[in-house]
Amino acid sequence: MNFSISSYTLFSLPIEEAIEQLVNSGWKSIEIMCEGELHGERLLEMDDSQLNRIAQFTKDNGVSFGLHLPIKHFNPALVDEETIQIWDRCLRIVRSLEVNYVLLHPGYNPSLEDGLDLASCFIKEILEDLPKQTKVVVENIPLAEHVIGSSIEQLLTIIQKVNDSRVSIMLDTGHCYMNSKDAFIQECRKSYDNLFGLHINDNHGMVDEHLAIGEGDIPFRQLMAELRGKELLFVLETNSVIRAEHSQQNIAQYLNMTEVTECQKSN
Repeated sequence: MNFSISSYTLFSLPIEEAIEQLVNSGWKSIEIMCEGELHGERLLEMDDSQLNRIAQFTKDNGVSFGLHLPIKHFNPALVDEETIQIWDRCLRIVRSLEVNYVLLHPGYNPSLEDGLDLASCFIKEILEDLPKQTKVVVENIPLAEHVIGSSIEQLLTIIQKVNDSRVSIMLDTGHCYMNSKDAFIQECRKSYDNLFGLHINDNHGMVDEHLAIGEGDIPFRQLMAELRGKELLFVLETNSVIRAEHSQQNIAQYLNMTEVTECQKSN
């Protein structure tokens, strides 16, 4: 199993400072949260020289990236001019930082059928833009009016429509538990055959708290038992680095892991 940490753990810091702090703490894989005033908005406004400084610093330290595409004003399921413009700016980041994958929320559309079709077409188009080695992962999102992708079935429909081996699922444990508290494991199982990785965070089933494993009610021990032996990326997406480290230790214990891999934090 491979571990990564989300820059969301240091969301109160400017993105370049957050990346530097995580790298200096020993993290070798970081998912950049391209959202918020200090992270996404700042990153999207960087010029090439600023992006290249981040790229060189992380390359010198053997760090790899994933990029969580923006959420606000970015809507693959109802593609508008703003979404296209934001994607063009994101593509600069992808190329400069040589990210391994981009992650997106499918978005929203009053028509579920149209939303699934448009999100699928959008993914096909960005696959054409991306380097051949860069993957696209779709994330399950919290249930709300007109959202696309709140169920695993909807994500699987998108994957089927796109029909490209580079597309898979990032299972957000917190979102899944909020949407399917009484059938959490059953819902997770639907993703297993198309699973790239998991966003690891805990909650009590009501709001997206981004807690450490054990601080909420999600049955992680059972989930990890079912995932043992699969080659997956665990992205620690808690609201602090301390909570991420605690979650990493718990996962390692559940999986009976005795040493970290190259994508984990080095001790």
